[in-house]
Amino acid sequence: MTTSQPHVGLSLVNKAPLGLIVTAVVAGIATVMFELALLTLAYSVAGGLVCAIILIAYWLGKGGLFFIVGVSIPLLMVIVVPLTSMAALLYLISGFFFGFCLALLGYKLLVKSKS
Repeated sequence: MTTSQPHVGLSLVNKAPLGLIVTAVVAGIATVMFELALLTLAYSVAGGLVCAIILIAYWLGKGGLFFIVGVSIPLLMVIVVPLTSMAALLYLISGFFFGFCLALLGYKLLVKSKS
């Protein structure tokens, strides 16, 4: 039996704007210090978006399978995304959390607009 528990991720949703700023600053600093790994950054942002969307579905009571798939996305990203340097790993981490925060912010704005 699944129940709707939107309060579980609420603290994360409320911190999404700050997360966007922090991860964008980290990626900006990395761009100044290292060569831009655009493909890695694009994949990681997309992975963060997908992960957050799946976990939001879990928080809204769609089933435990969403949790398992959602928490598996970061591992999948490390395996699939080309990590040619330590800078690419930095882009992977900051891009993933940027995408994650972007999806949470979108959810927050969507829920706020409906109420």
